[in-house]
Amino acid sequence: MTQWEYCEIEFDGRTTRLMVFDEAGDYIETPTEHIRLGITVAELGHDGWELVSTWWRSENQVNYMFKRPCQNEWTAQDRQSAQQRYKTLHPYDR
Repeated sequence: MTQWEYCEIEFDGRTTRLMVFDEAGDYIETPTEHIRLGITVAELGHDGWELVSTWWRSENQVNYMFKRPCQNEWTAQDRQSAQQRYKTLHPYDR
């Protein structure tokens, strides 16, 4: 079964904020800000990311969600560590 990693772009008309997540929904990389949406999307496409969803978060902000196959296979121990980390960081999520 294919394992996926996810990337989200927040765009407010001026600034593009890029976030990459692991299986547990935590940042793999620190969010970065870019100026040009088109360049950021082109770079993601070049790196194997595909657009899977778009939504308006507010009147001035649109979000784009991308996915690609995981670059590294997760072991059962990786998955268990991520799930524990998620439970620690998000104790009220069920």
